[in-house]
Amino acid sequence: MAALTEAPAPLAVKDHSPQGLHGLIRQSLADPAQRPGWYGAAICVVLYLVYFREVLWHFYYSWTTDENYSHGFLVAPIALYFADQAARRGPVSLRGGAGLGTTLLAVSVILSLLTIPLPVPFVGQLAFLLGLTGLFGLLAGREALQRYWFAFLFLIFMVPLPVAVYSKLASPLQLLASQVASAVMNATGVPVLREGNHMTLPGGIQLFVAEACSGMRQLTGFLALTTAVAYLSRRPAWYRAIIIASGIPIALTANITRVMLTGYIMHFLDPEYAEGTFHTLEGLLLMGFGLLMLHAECWLLDQVHHLLSSEEPRPEPESSESSARAVPLGYS
Repeated sequence: MAALTEAPAPLAVKDHSPQGLHGLIRQSLADPAQRPGWYGAAICVVLYLVYFREVLWHFYYSWTTDENYSHGFLVAPIALYFADQAARRGPVSLRGGAGLGTTLLAVSVILSLLTIPLPVPFVGQLAFLLGLTGLFGLLAGREALQRYWFAFLFLIFMVPLPVAVYSKLASPLQLLASQVASAVMNATGVPVLREGNHMTLPGGIQLFVAEACSGMRQLTGFLALTTAVAYLSRRPAWYRAIIIASGIPIALTANITRVMLTGYIMHFLDPEYAEGTFHTLEGLLLMGFGLLMLHAECWLLDQVHHLLSSEEPRPEPESSESSARAVPLGYS
């Protein structure tokens, strides 16, 4: 009888390709030794969310009742995307960071207790984000927190500003939009009489720059966008700083342009086309205009970066004679 021999099974080849956040979590859960840690982390997260349940309710209430913060629902998924990008840089050792995590959690609890005599939702919301960062640091360690820090920092854009702070910022922005828009329209042949935030066009048409048109919504959105672009770009610090700072002038320019366009539509077409759905479409159009400005800025900064990089002195290659001298002698 002929003997049957089995071919040796091929060796398993480890996949060293970068994995996303989901892949790392699934791989970690597949290890029985790491499952108890995940169970404990899940219990800690549930208890933490229960403790801050009122803060979560304030988040939901602000995002659903105030159009200026309706973008809050998008911030957490975008932060998860940044965490996924950080995870693709490779695994990081998970070591409990008791010192750092406990400190952040203690500060978070103290801030949350301050909201009892001082009922300011803003303080409680900051305490929630700080405690969430501390909880991650406590469970995963300092090295993991250094890897995923931006995902936690980006969550700041979902926090609504206090009403007093918002009003103090919105009022001068309203006035600025009215002043610049009326000046440009007067210079282009459309006479405008401005009284504060009220603009009177020919024919007695009234245009009022309300608080909702102050540009605060665009300012928050573009600051979040430019911060994300700066984080994702592999560029020097000066490049990233300019990108982040440019969110302010881009947002103001887009908002002022929106006020001017509204005035031109009311004067040359019909005031009805500056209200309702048309006004919303106009806002979306000007958001696209802001994105074009950001794209043009990135292109210009790329040219400057390439120019500076080409001017940096490069090390001269060693001559063959000097290379021969540098070779250690192994034989006599």
